[in-house]
Formats: sequence, C-alpha cells, structure tokens
Amino acid sequence: MKRPGLFSSVLLCAAILLSPNNNEAAAQSKGETHVVINNTKLAAEDILLKNNQVFLSLTGAKSLDNLTFYWNNITKQVSVKGSKTNLLLTINKATAQKNGVPVKLSTAPFIHNGKTMIPLRFVTEAMNSSVTWNQSTQTAFITKPSAKLIADFKNSQLSTSRNAAINMPRVSQLTKDHEPTLDTASLQYYFPEKAYDRFIEVNNNVINYYQVSNYVAHLKWQALTGDKATTQANLYFINRSITNEVGTLPQFKDTTFASFRWMPHIGSTGYSLINKDNWNDVIFKAAEVSRNNTDQNYIIVDIPEE
Repeated sequence: MKRPGLFSSVLLCAAILLSPNNNEAAAQSKGETHVVINNTKLAAEDILLKNNQVFLSLTGAKSLDNLTFYWNNITKQVSVKGSKTNLLLTINKATAQKNGVPVKLSTAPFIHNGKTMIPLRFVTEAMNSSVTWNQSTQTAFITKPSAKLIADFKNSQLSTSRNAAINMPRVSQLTKDHEPTLDTASLQYYFPEKAYDRFIEVNNNVINYYQVSNYVAHLKWQALTGDKATTQANLYFINRSITNEVGTLPQFKDTTFASFRWMPHIGSTGYSLINKDNWNDVIFKAAEVSRNNTDQNYIIVDIPEE
C-alpha cells in the first residue's frame, strides 16, 4: 500500500559538558546518570560524572556512524573512523584532528581507570549527531539516524516508512521512565490508519506513544497497566487498568488503527485494521517476516485493506 502525499582492547570513552543554559542541562551529582546512544543504554560502569561533565564509554557509540576505533600505544593516540569523518586524538593534548584539520577540544583526552576519556560533545558534533538531556531522569540521549532509516522513512511504501519509524533513535523528556516488569513474547504496534509518523507500542505492561520529527521518535506519553480488567475510553484496545501515566496522549477513541502483533518465536506478524466497534472480534491475519527483515527489526507488514 502506498502512503499518501579491531577496535582496540583499550576502551574508548567520551565526555560531554552539559550546560544548564541550554537543552543539555547540567547533570546533578546526587543522581545516577544514564546515557542512551541510538536506543542502546550504556552500562553504569561506563559512565562517569566528574567536574560537571558526563564521561562515558564510546564503545556503544559505534552506531553513530558505524565507527571503528584504533589505539596506538607508542604515540598514545586514538583514531575514530566513520563513513565520512576521521578523528585523531592524543592523550593529554587538547588539540585533535578532524579529517586532517586541527580542532580544539574542551577537555584533553586522559586515562581514567585504564580507559581513554575524550569529550563527547566534540565527538557527537564531529559525527553530526545530536544530544538531548532529560533533567528529570538524568539521561542523555545521543541520536544519529542512519541514512537508510531516513531514506526508508521517506519511502512511498507505507510499511517501509512505518518500519523506519519504530527503529528511529528515541528520546524522552518525560519526568519518568517505566520499564516492563517482564519480558514479553510479542510486541504490539498501533498506527493511525494511513499514518507512519506516530505510533503506540505495547510491551507487556508498558504503553508508549511516540511522534517522529526530524527523524527522531519522541516519547510523548507513557503508561503502566495493572492486572484489573477494564475498558479504556480513549485507547479502546487496552482492556486493563492504567495505574500510572505521564505525558500527553491525543484523543484516539474514534480512530481506526493499523494494528500489528509481532511474534518473534514464529517469525510472523499478525495484522488487521481495528476500530472501537470491532477490535475485540477481529481475527488477525498472519504474514511471515523474512530473516533479512527480522535482522533489521523490520516487522511491520502491509495491510491490503488499507
């Protein structure tokens, strides 16, 4: 359906100065700091808060530009290579090279607990990525959508655009961050009919509503569901009580949704168009998802009726 209109044994690390005068508000030392790079949350041991800066392991930043890292123990230099950008940094020296051109760093790279620490602000800007700081959850979101995701999001095939949407880097400015209590055997996605730039994701007892803008999926609303069976006036397809919610959810009570149920254990996605009158009686059709698509997490399929 067409839609309308190597790396060395030395761990590389990075640091970003978070200024309270902009969107990257200063991290507070009293709280635990989190870093998410293109939807990958870094381990706590790879994050350090020091002198009002957040230092983190750059090993998780490979997805920013398919980065590879090299350590020269003789020159004490680290090379960061991307598809279009090459960086060369020297321990205890505040001048680096970007594609052979000297550039200044806010902090010289240094060794800490056996790891090489470098300023993440420099790296992210050099790699044309973005940083969003959530003061409430003490989380830095570093995002750089791949060229493939951007191209697929613009694709005229509705399922291709939707697959790109659910795989876009995600950020949140909500004051809470709920995690599912259990691993789930399936995921459910709901797109308003013919839409591809906004969706609802149900993962066990957590419901997320995202809107995609500038090729980033922004979490606008999140809720926890309980065990009590009930009827929701707005999200009519949710038949459990909502025990906690944060953010703002649009009105969807009269919306027809393209509904998808991804079942990884059988490599299949169930699909159907649902509305408030038929959703509980709909029989989902199954579509097998190819291994190539599964590897990319491209599990949204076409709905012929749409």
